[in-house]
Amino acid sequence: MKHILFDMDDTLVYHKKYRTYDTIKEDKQLTYLLQLIKHPKYVYTNATYSHANVIANKLKIDHLFTKIYSRDTIPTMKPDINSAISLEKDIQMIHQQTYDHTYYFFDDLLENLKSVKERGWITIWISPNFEEKYRYPFLDYAYPSVKIALIQLHKLF
Repeated sequence: MKHILFDMDDTLVYHKKYRTYDTIKEDKQLTYLLQLIKHPKYVYTNATYSHANVIANKLKIDHLFTKIYSRDTIPTMKPDINSAISLEKDIQMIHQQTYDHTYYFFDDLLENLKSVKERGWITIWISPNFEEKYRYPFLDYAYPSVKIALIQLHKLF
């Protein structure tokens, strides 16, 4: 079973583009691309649950996610490997299946991707420096934006 996990700030939404929550608006292309993914989707962020939930609501994508994992809902934060382990256990409980899980993780921070790669996750780096992917052997994919990544990787999902 495939599970698709997204960091919130600077992955699903660029925090430098909004000054307040009121300036965050629906992105219909992002919504459409996320709707194409038929596998369970999750937010996995070091921000608070409230922050992630408000942004997901403002973007009108909250209904597309199975769960939000945040600093106040999991025991440890990224890049601590125990954070990834606790997510895996919870996801396995949600789906009542303890085998055959593949995790795809989109994040803007290299250290977060490096730690989950140790767990065998598929790593997708979202960064304006995506062309430097070759410098980081723990990266599977790299793109300048999550929308471009979803367009390019749609056949995986």
